[in-house]
Amino acid sequence: MATRKVHLLAAAVWLAALCPSIPSRALWAAGGLVALAAWLVRRPHVFIVAAACCSSIGAGLAWADLAPAETATWHGEAVLQTDPEQTAGGVRVVASLDGESFDLRAWGGAAGHLRGRLMGERVEIDASIRPLNDPPNWMRSRGLVGRGTVNEVRRFDVGQVHTRLANSLRRTIEHGAASMSRAEQSLYSGLVYGDDRTQSDLTADNFKAAGLSHLLAVSGQNVAFVLSIAGPVLRRLPIRRRFAFTLGVLVLFATVTRFEASVVRASVMTAVAAVGALVGSELGSRRILSLAVAGLILAHPLVVHSVAFQLSVAASAGILFWSARIARAIPGPRVFAEAVGVTAAAQLAVAPLLVWLFGGLPVASLPANLVAGPASGPVMMWGLTGGLVAGFVPPRLAELLHLPTRAALWWIDSVAALSAVVPLGELGLLSVAALIVLVAAAVRSAHTPVRVLACLGVAIALTVPGARLVYGGNGHATIDGASAVWSDGRITVVEVDPSTRPSVALEQVRRSGVARIDLLVLRSSSWSQRDIARFFTRRYDVDEIWAPEASLGLSEIVPEPGTAFVVGQRVLRVCWVDTTIELRTKCGS
Repeated sequence: MATRKVHLLAAAVWLAALCPSIPSRALWAAGGLVALAAWLVRRPHVFIVAAACCSSIGAGLAWADLAPAETATWHGEAVLQTDPEQTAGGVRVVASLDGESFDLRAWGGAAGHLRGRLMGERVEIDASIRPLNDPPNWMRSRGLVGRGTVNEVRRFDVGQVHTRLANSLRRTIEHGAASMSRAEQSLYSGLVYGDDRTQSDLTADNFKAAGLSHLLAVSGQNVAFVLSIAGPVLRRLPIRRRFAFTLGVLVLFATVTRFEASVVRASVMTAVAAVGALVGSELGSRRILSLAVAGLILAHPLVVHSVAFQLSVAASAGILFWSARIARAIPGPRVFAEAVGVTAAAQLAVAPLLVWLFGGLPVASLPANLVAGPASGPVMMWGLTGGLVAGFVPPRLAELLHLPTRAALWWIDSVAALSAVVPLGELGLLSVAALIVLVAAAVRSAHTPVRVLACLGVAIALTVPGARLVYGGNGHATIDGASAVWSDGRITVVEVDPSTRPSVALEQVRRSGVARIDLLVLRSSSWSQRDIARFFTRRYDVDEIWAPEASLGLSEIVPEPGTAFVVGQRVLRVCWVDTTIELRTKCGS
């Protein structure tokens, strides 16, 4: 089948999975037989249509299989499908109960028993289960049919051989990193095998602001590094054993990374290439990507609703189709041009999705990826080699082994933190569309004046969001309807309500273009308010903190009722409401 028809196959299968049809296993089997016959007699168009029909019917079957759970009490074995995650004073985990997936929560003693467990392990539990209430498609696409509360955990089992080995590798790597701080460990585990459970809201928002979140979610790059490490063994094996060994490494690493969509996509691409090598057919990278995407969707149609899968495919396609062209249009050393080409192609490819799903593409993402990206590779490689060795040696030697790791982590974290406070802004949908057109003109045009004008347009498009923040962000902005930012361009006041989540407060204040905070007002003295205040004081220069009580250890001041603070033309006064404080232009109104 021609390469263009393979691309058409992937697109048709993807679109068909978004349009589920009659859930009939007989029709699905018939479509599969037609596809097989079309393949054997070399009728590519018929094969593409039949595969698309199978994808649509398969999606219908997958949705039909997600029958809502009934309210009941469960007594029996649960297989953990994710690693338990700390949340709201308890633990959250997805587990399989008799073959169906449930989103479980646990508190107290039950949470204590689950907290140290890992994916693939089995636990005997008593739980109260109930159906999901109108869940979004992305949640249902994970196979969830209900929620539940774990009341008791009686015993556990380490699970099957491959999950036992994967969990042992993770625990060994974690043990070797014991000398690192908690923040360093969270970055390290995210870079090496995608575990972001212990990352603070501040770290997550810093990496989001820098467009570096993909570094902490593992990707195809990690798969490439794993295969590089296994390279000396692979090159010494005959072709059939090399194929089997490659598949074994891919399955093991996918288990270690908890079958992250990007890793699964990269693993399937590698498996397709390995099959091609086994049968003596060399396949191009673009062809491999399309075959892998089509195969994954046919096997699991609901994967098209996974944001991680969408971003992974978009980034890979951007790199394979655009990076070389962009690199050729960039003057200077080839190493620099190729790095810019890969980064720009990936960012442009995922930009429409990021704008659509998250509201914008950070302008800082291109320079941040260029500066921090090269440091992430050594951390990934060393984490799977020297980091593994560190788990078996004395603590002092393990600490020495991780000195380069800590230096690289400091650099990556510093780039992310700086990106969060530099007011570069974010690109909206129209800006992204204009940027794609301008880059295409600069790359494809053979006329120098056109290329110069296109490059000038790119520079303007990238500077406009920052200029809008610096010169047009004055005034009053409400955060989630409760908290607020008051600014006149010189003075900035941030008022935080107890109902505002730290992640929301950090993101919205950052998007307001705040560079420093003259006054931080905490409406209450709760622990959540303390966390928000600490995050803000780590990110910004905060001159003064007001709170109802001086009990948080942040040198906060308890203001008297009626105390005024002037922001531009506004006079904000402290108004006491029961045991909380608010800023209003007039108390009692």
